[in-house]
Amino acid sequence: MTLPRIIPRAEHPISRGYIDPDALRVLYRLHRAGFKAYLVGGSVRDLMTGRTPKDFDIGTDARPQEIRRLFRNSRVIGRRFRLAHVLFEGGKVVEVSTFRRTPDPAAPEAGEGDEDLLIRSDNTFGTPEEDALRRDFTINGLFYDIATYAVLDYVGGVDDLEARLVRTIGDPPIRMREDPVRMLRACEFAARLGFTMTPDLREAIEENRKEILKSAAPRVTEELLDPLRRGWGTGTYRLWSETGLLDVLLPDLDAEVRAGRGGFGPAFWRMLEEADRRRSAGATHGDATLLGILFLPLVFAAVRDRARPGRVDAPQILLVLENVVNPLAARMSLPNHTVHTLKGCLYTMGQLTEIRPDSPAARRLVHKQPFAAAVALLSLYATASGRYRQPAEAWEDVLATAGAVPAAFPDALVPPTPVAFPVPAEPFSEAAASSRRRRPRRRRRHHAAAAPG
Repeated sequence: MTLPRIIPRAEHPISRGYIDPDALRVLYRLHRAGFKAYLVGGSVRDLMTGRTPKDFDIGTDARPQEIRRLFRNSRVIGRRFRLAHVLFEGGKVVEVSTFRRTPDPAAPEAGEGDEDLLIRSDNTFGTPEEDALRRDFTINGLFYDIATYAVLDYVGGVDDLEARLVRTIGDPPIRMREDPVRMLRACEFAARLGFTMTPDLREAIEENRKEILKSAAPRVTEELLDPLRRGWGTGTYRLWSETGLLDVLLPDLDAEVRAGRGGFGPAFWRMLEEADRRRSAGATHGDATLLGILFLPLVFAAVRDRARPGRVDAPQILLVLENVVNPLAARMSLPNHTVHTLKGCLYTMGQLTEIRPDSPAARRLVHKQPFAAAVALLSLYATASGRYRQPAEAWEDVLATAGAVPAAFPDALVPPTPVAFPVPAEPFSEAAASSRRRRPRRRRRHHAAAAPG
């Protein structure tokens, strides 16, 4: 048994005032019930580096069903990794997991090149030390003990925080193969924190990058979107491209953004930089806009390949979107609604460059469901490329004042019709006049029959 390095309250910056009050309630209730209760993982890392955690996860020696009995407002979830969610008002969730140890490997022999080390079940409970040793990186292996207000370090995480290093706990190739998503997360941590990956970690990522294809597609997609949502997409995607991960996951995109002068690469990186800058300033973008950044280089490449003299008409553009978006969206396991909105965003963005806000067609455009996402995407592209700046500014002004009710995007491959409803007869045509003469007589007969005697 290894004794942890204990950093007392006077020697670390974590204060209970920085911890979410509901997370504190969970910690104290577990402690009063006789269980160990630690703040764990990324929340301790962020508090140690002066950042605001996204969430507050708790580790304990209580089993999931014991947690469930202790908190009436909780539920036990998961198969591969069973844990408890304690629910609070406003949709807040405090995640409470039981200390675990590294499960036995699936294969009896270690070190064989073809061995499948992917962890498919992780419900082997253990001690706090074993729980720390099974985590991914040393900077995520720190615990904050609510009983003593001390930070417990079993893995050297405090030293790596001070040295600004991302280091695996254990052998890097094995840890990356156990859970390939760790490769994506290592790059994200390095980009987000401004840290450097250790040479052995970076080498393990480059050598095992194809292992990422074994991970569940929805989980990988969430990792692809998370840095874009939170404002550190540029550095993360650059590291993914440099290590070859982006080439494995999105090879067409990686090829486009690696293109030098004359390709879409410079605009793509500037779009990410602008999105990060706006996020840091407090703005947020929906998933349709963020996915649009990833798909836009592919759409431009497809349009370029299909280019012919004359303007590319609406049916062709919709066909391009079908051919570009659908296969990749299927590989990413994007929900149908997200795919539909994404295609609407990309299509509407093209319309925004051709329709003036004061034209009659603008009214229908504003009422489309993906209008706001398309304006945001056009604004990012205009800032990054220098093209369409005037339309982008004009439509941003419209968006700022519009109180539009979104309407559905037209079905795939069906271009929008000029008029949403059947065209009525001419106001002064003979048919219209006849119709006007007949309707009053029917109404008069109806009212006469219904009148009281």
